[in-house]
Amino acid sequence: MPNTYIRKKRKPNFQKTARVRVAKWVDPFPGVQGSVPEKMVMAELVRRGIYFIHTPQQNEVGGEVDPSWEPDFLFPQYKIWMEIQGSYFHTLPGAVENDAYRFAVVEAAGWKPVFLWEEDIRARLPDLLNEIPEFYNVDRAINVGTTSEGLPFYEPSAGLDHLKGLRKALANRARPPQGYKIRRKSKRRPK
Repeated sequence: MPNTYIRKKRKPNFQKTARVRVAKWVDPFPGVQGSVPEKMVMAELVRRGIYFIHTPQQNEVGGEVDPSWEPDFLFPQYKIWMEIQGSYFHTLPGAVENDAYRFAVVEAAGWKPVFLWEEDIRARLPDLLNEIPEFYNVDRAINVGTTSEGLPFYEPSAGLDHLKGLRKALANRARPPQGYKIRRKSKRRPK
């Protein structure tokens, strides 16, 4: 006897669910290398007008700090070394000990090490930066509209230079050598 299959008629679903579309985070710096949390921090620092150096090729911290160590953000006017800790790579075996050693050496050199976790950045970035006293004063001066005479990026004739840190980050990024061309493989067309 052959197998037969009888399809039941589908009942129309009149209860349609509406989905709320949430805007995705748009990268404001597509030409700068870095992870999404790093770029979120960079966007907030630019908004606040804080001067920073983004992933310098050679740090100039001095002391026992290895010059090849690359902080994610360096704030020379405040002597702050900031690292963005990803939830995967910085929880691998041995990574916690390496980070603790690096931060101890940076602190011994006279700099303030600050680390921010990826989950915290995505959830509450402005509050994280307000917990750093140097950055809270900058945010308060911008939001309240008080005088900014004591801020390192303030010039009396020009006012607040909000893009100074971004210009420095773009100027220091790694560039390919001159004459370097990207070779793309082209697919062969079938004959």
